[in-house]
Order: sequence, then C-alpha cells, then structure tokens
Amino acid sequence: MWKTALDFMVYERSKLAGILLGIVISMFLAGIQLALVDKFLEDSTGFLRGNHEYVYVIDRKSPSSASLLNVDNRVGYELRSIPGVDKVFPVVVSGGTCRFASGSTANVCIVGVQYPEMAGAPKRYTTNTRLAALQNDGAIIIDEDDQSNFEDADIGSYFYLNNNRVTVSGVSQGNDALGVPYIVTTVERARQLTGFNAGQASAFLLKCTNQEAVIAQINRTVPNVKACSGEEFVNATKTYNKKTNGILGSIYLMMTFALVAGVIIVGLTMFSSVNDRIRDYGTVKAIGGSNRIILKLILRQAVLYTVIGFLLTAALLAASKSLLGVNLSAGLLLILFSTTLIMSLAGSFFCLRKIFKLEPVQIFRM
Repeated sequence: MWKTALDFMVYERSKLAGILLGIVISMFLAGIQLALVDKFLEDSTGFLRGNHEYVYVIDRKSPSSASLLNVDNRVGYELRSIPGVDKVFPVVVSGGTCRFASGSTANVCIVGVQYPEMAGAPKRYTTNTRLAALQNDGAIIIDEDDQSNFEDADIGSYFYLNNNRVTVSGVSQGNDALGVPYIVTTVERARQLTGFNAGQASAFLLKCTNQEAVIAQINRTVPNVKACSGEEFVNATKTYNKKTNGILGSIYLMMTFALVAGVIIVGLTMFSSVNDRIRDYGTVKAIGGSNRIILKLILRQAVLYTVIGFLLTAALLAASKSLLGVNLSAGLLLILFSTTLIMSLAGSFFCLRKIFKLEPVQIFRM
C-alpha cells in the first residue's frame, strides 16, 4: 500500500510540489525560530555556560545569573567548613564601559574568577592563549565572537575599561554574550576595575564530593543564601528569561503563525489533490474498499509527506546553520519532525470527511 500511496502523491506533481513547499517553508521558519530561542536562552545563562559541575551559592533573592545580588565574603568562609565541600571559588560579576583609540565606547559585563582554577570562566580558548598571562597587570580575556565589538582587538591589544588601561591576554571561544560582551579577568582585578565591594562576591562556586548533601545542608543551615546545582541554576535562569523577556513572546507568536499558515496551505492543497482524484477513491470503495482502507492510504501519504518534507527542511536548516549562527540539536530536530507529522496529519483530515461520505454509486454521476 505504500507504493499505492506514493503513486497517488506523484500523479499530480504540481500538487505534490505545493504540499511539500508549504511544509518546507513553514517548518523552516519554525525551525529557525526555535533555534534562535535555544541560542537566546543559552546565551542568557552567562558565566554558567560550561560550568555546570559546580554547586552555586547565591543570594536567596537572586532570580538568575544576570540578576545576582551580592553575598558577603563571610558566607564563603562558612561554606568552607561544611562537610563535603572541597573548594570554594568566589565569582564577581559587574558592568563596565570600554573606550577605544577611535573614541568609541561599548558596555561590557566583567566576570572575575580565581586563577588557576578559573571556576566560572570559559572552557575553550584559542591556541595562542596562555591562561597564566591573566595574572599580568591589567590582563583580560575577551571572546572570539565578540572581537568585532572591541574593534578587532587581539592578544596584546589594549584599550581602557572604566578609565583603566587593560590588555587582552587571551581569547575564549563559545562565550559570546546576549546583549553586552563578556570580559573575564581575576576576582581582584574585577573588583579594582568596577569598584566592587571587597567584602562581597556575586556568587560562590563549590567543588563538592556529594552535591545533594551539600546543597541540602547549605539551604538548611546558612541564612540568606540558596544553593543549587549548575543544571538547576541554568534551568532557573532560562525559565526566568522566558517569563520576563518580551522578545521570546514575539518569536513564539511568529512561529505559531508560520505553523498555522503551513497547516492551512497543506490542508487545502491536499484537499484539492483528493478532490481531483475523487473518482479514484470512489472506485476503491466501489470494488469493496472500506473507509479503513482509504484512511490507511491517506495516512500513509501524510507520513510520506512528513519524511520528504522533514528531510528537505533539515537540509535547508543545515545549509543555513553557519549563516545564522544557530545549533541544530537532536531535540530540536525531533520537535520539527513531530510538528511536521502533526501538520501533515492535520492536513489529511481536511480530505477524509469528504471521502468517508462518498457513496460508490456517486462515481457514475461524476
């Protein structure tokens, strides 16, 4: 029956092309928007990226990694005494303004970490980066994807950050930011550059042997702070941004319109195709074919449309991956395939009602 379904599909190639075009256009738009949402949420996690292995201790009122309230350093000393905590690393997150030789300026987010552990810093760097150079006076690290924001600065370049001269000592990879670029430096230098209170930190990152037990004890015994795993903090940050950022709502609305338009185009085109072949379906019923046989035939066509449309969409998305700077995860592709199948099945039901009502004797009047 699969071959019969395929024969029905290719009988009118213009209708086949119209259905596939409707699927590909709507799913391509939806896929791009979903990928942009994923990238937006990933970029919004800030210094959490690549640092999921730590336990995060933050102020109890801090909703996300971009809205951290300061924590007293005495909390860090207390955390060191908790059984199961191997090391405690303070992280400082603050804002600043860069001024370049051309006279232009740029706002940045400064992340201060402890060398040599670099907890809270990016994990990947260019081959000519030497992390030990971060100890040099005024040394900072910028990201490869943000170099254009720093007037193509590279290792050895300098500019002024909050009226202090800083020198690029390294270039990270995969740490491009949402909104403002990130600059990584040491905790002490971050405090110096931003005037951050020397007795406070933005967060403490803990290396633990038993994370669950440590988190439970901190939340039970240490006042005014909360502890969570890296994954929990990442998810909390993404959830917070989903609720508070209006850009995501606009993207979801556009995606919904793309899917609705796709269902309408596919459904009407499939209905037109079935209407043109109504005598053939009537003949099937006239020779003893039941509605169940017709249902199987239509649904198999929908599955074939899904597979072909999905493969074409995936190829287009892969070709656009580097141009748009988005990642095609397995989860995203699974969502696209499922949505394509639902779209094809929804389009099929435009046709089934008319076919089910068709009486075999009617084909002799057509």
